[in-house]
Amino acid sequence: MGPRTAGARTGSVRCARLAALCSLAIGAFWIAPCWAQKQQPPLTGTPSSQQQPIPAPSSAFGFPEGEDPSQPNMTAGVITVNSDSLRMVEAEACNAWTESGVHSPTVSVSRLSVPDKASGEFQRACSSYKDKKFMQAETHARKAVELYPSYSAGWVLLGQVLDAEHNRAEADKACEQAMTVDPQYVAPYLCLAEFAARDEDWDQLARLSDEALALDPTSNAYALYYSAAASYHLKHFADAETNVRAAIQLDPWRHLPQAHLLLARLAERKDDPRTEIAELKEFLKGAPNSPDAASARLRLKELEAPAPKQP
Repeated sequence: MGPRTAGARTGSVRCARLAALCSLAIGAFWIAPCWAQKQQPPLTGTPSSQQQPIPAPSSAFGFPEGEDPSQPNMTAGVITVNSDSLRMVEAEACNAWTESGVHSPTVSVSRLSVPDKASGEFQRACSSYKDKKFMQAETHARKAVELYPSYSAGWVLLGQVLDAEHNRAEADKACEQAMTVDPQYVAPYLCLAEFAARDEDWDQLARLSDEALALDPTSNAYALYYSAAASYHLKHFADAETNVRAAIQLDPWRHLPQAHLLLARLAERKDDPRTEIAELKEFLKGAPNSPDAASARLRLKELEAPAPKQP
C-alpha cells in the first residue's frame, strides 16, 4: 500500500461519507486532552468493547445460491455473506478489531476454510485473552496460526494479545501478516490504525482507515471513528464531524465513547458549548475511568460554571 495523494484521500473520504449517510438513511445496524489549551493532545487508545457471546463455529461453508468456489463468479476468493457463512465468521469475534470484521458485506473463502482444531485454539485464545491470561492466550493463538497459516482472524487476535503484553513490534508483525494472508479482511487495517493513532502518525491513520472504509463503507463504526480522528488532526474538520457522527449512529452499544470526546472537541472549535457539554457527558457516561476522564470533567465544570455577574 503506497502513499496516497491528497486528492485520493479526499475522494475516499467523500465516498465513505456518502456511503455512511446512505447507510444511516436506511437504518443500518452494526457495530488526555488538555482542554485549557488550544493545542489539544491526540485522540488515541483502543475503543472499548463490551464482551459478546461467541457462537460455536459451523462446519458448513454455506455459499450463497448461484455461487460456488469452482465457478468464475467467485472474485479473488471473495463471496457475499449469507446466513450460513455469517455463522462461521461470527466465530471469529473476540474483541474490538475481530468483532468489527464480522460485519463486512463480503468474506474470503480462506476465512470459511478454518480447520476445527485451529478454530478451537482460537476460541481458547480468545477466552484466555478476555480473562487477561495473556501468556496462555499467546500460546493458543500461535497454535491456531501454526495449524492454519492463512487464519487471518487468528493473526489479528495474536496481535491483540501481543499488544496487551506490551510487545508492540511483534503485534505489528502479526497484524501485518493478517493483512498479507487476507487483504479483504478489515480487522488488520483497524489493528494497524490503532497503532498509527498511538504513534500520532495521522497520514498513516488516514490511509489505513481509508482502506478499511473501502472494504466496509457502511457498517464499520471503528473505521469511521479512525477516519474522523485522522481528519481532525489533519485539520479536515468537516470530514471529521461527518464521519464521527456516522460512527456514533452505528454504535448503539457505546463501544466508542471516544467518538463523543472527538465530537466535543469539534464543538469547542465551533464555539458551541451546548453540544460540547452534551458530548462530554456522553463520553463520561461511557468511559468514566478513561485516562481522558479527569480533564473532560474539568472542562465540563468550566462550561457549566455560572457566568460571573456583571458589576
